[in-house]
Amino acid sequence: MAFTLRQLRFAVAVADNGSVTKAAKSLGISQPGISLAIRELEAEFGLSIFLRHPAKNVTLTQSGRDFISQARALLNECDSFEANVLGLGYGMRGTVSVGCFTLTSPFVMPYILKGISEKYTDITINFTEESLDELNKQLKSGVLDIALMYDMQQDHQIEFEPLFHVNPYALLPEDDPLSKQEKVSLFDLAEREMITLDLPVTEFFFRSLFEEYDLKPKQGQRIKSYELLRNLVGLGQGFSVLLMKPPADTTYTGKRVVARPIKEEMPKVNYGVSVLRSSRQTQAVQAVVQVCRDVLAKETDWVRSFRA
Repeated sequence: MAFTLRQLRFAVAVADNGSVTKAAKSLGISQPGISLAIRELEAEFGLSIFLRHPAKNVTLTQSGRDFISQARALLNECDSFEANVLGLGYGMRGTVSVGCFTLTSPFVMPYILKGISEKYTDITINFTEESLDELNKQLKSGVLDIALMYDMQQDHQIEFEPLFHVNPYALLPEDDPLSKQEKVSLFDLAEREMITLDLPVTEFFFRSLFEEYDLKPKQGQRIKSYELLRNLVGLGQGFSVLLMKPPADTTYTGKRVVARPIKEEMPKVNYGVSVLRSSRQTQAVQAVVQVCRDVLAKETDWVRSFRA
């Protein structure tokens, strides 16, 4: 159908005022414009909406009463729709989809979710944990508004804002002789079995640290769970290389693990918030990004505790 909301508003104004002249005056437009809109509506729907009288007044036909009732309901729905959409775009409410790299969410998300709930009670967070590769895909497909992640896999469509950095460290069993050293060498680690995180991008990154020195550690278990990896290290099943360090050294099995810096030069790995470059952020999304900055970008003791 070719009718417009503008035509419906003109028809409702005429019905409310009982006159084209009065409707034109109330809307601040010309009478011919309103008369044309009414004629087009009547032609479009094949009915007479108004009865015209010599004194330039109009009354509704029976069909016209039903038409104006439906038109008024539709216009009210449109007004409600507009108000709600404007609220999403320019108000601090709505749903924001947040993704976080699965291995880091226990470190950062409790504080971020707490900060959002305390500051913005009308913002709902739709939260998911994914691999780095999957986070990039979901940002580009529009599933996610923002993602908290490392910058290991850069994409020209994704805008990354670093909030803090960490350095790779070695995780060892407490009774390993290397754990007694202040720093450990990749050359010594390469002689042991390496327990790796079985995640796209992540495993490649940690192995590339050894390849930089033409080293290839023995392959141990490939694990998706951060805590299972720590348990296996604690039980002496190998070592691992990680980025963020939990505050507790005791694993679920009751064994202790030890975090040690690596002697060789290690790259700084940035952690931050990513958004799709081409997306237009609502104020709710911008507010959540700012909470992420407030929580993570400050050099607090909490953030420093992530580092070995």
